[in-house]
Amino acid sequence: MKMLSRVDANVAAEIDRQFPQLKQIRELDSDGGMERLAISVFDHWLDDESEWNLLDCFEGEERVRRNKKFEQHWAALFDLTPVYTLRYRGRWPAKARLVLKRYTDREGFVRQSRFNDYGVPSQFIILPELGCIYAAGWDDTNILYFKNREQAAPILELATKAGLFCLNPNR
Repeated sequence: MKMLSRVDANVAAEIDRQFPQLKQIRELDSDGGMERLAISVFDHWLDDESEWNLLDCFEGEERVRRNKKFEQHWAALFDLTPVYTLRYRGRWPAKARLVLKRYTDREGFVRQSRFNDYGVPSQFIILPELGCIYAAGWDDTNILYFKNREQAAPILELATKAGLFCLNPNR
């Protein structure tokens, strides 16, 4: 089964209208004027240098435990609402353009969302029914962008059920 499918032009146009800041968030690491929350395996921000070793978790039981929480969360998101993402098409960088795709295979989506110690996670998903954009982070902390917290509440509930924590980036 194909993991990603082409999105109808009308759906793509609607998502572009709903999230005019998509490219800004994806490429410029900006909030695009949206509110944001962090979803993390950590119950607090790792501000103290003595805690930075917690970021160096690439294998072993702790890695398995963290992966299980995120995989449960990603799978629940897929079951809850349609999940879209952006991919680049065309010769990089001159002719590359962003193309909207929809995840159609749950296992493929969860597999692609897993922690990858070979590079920065590339997971960047759009959840139009919930008014959210969700970007995976390299440090077991992901960022959820939203305009309406009430609309984003189901994502936060799923995170909590999976054993993850919601942290305010502004502290």
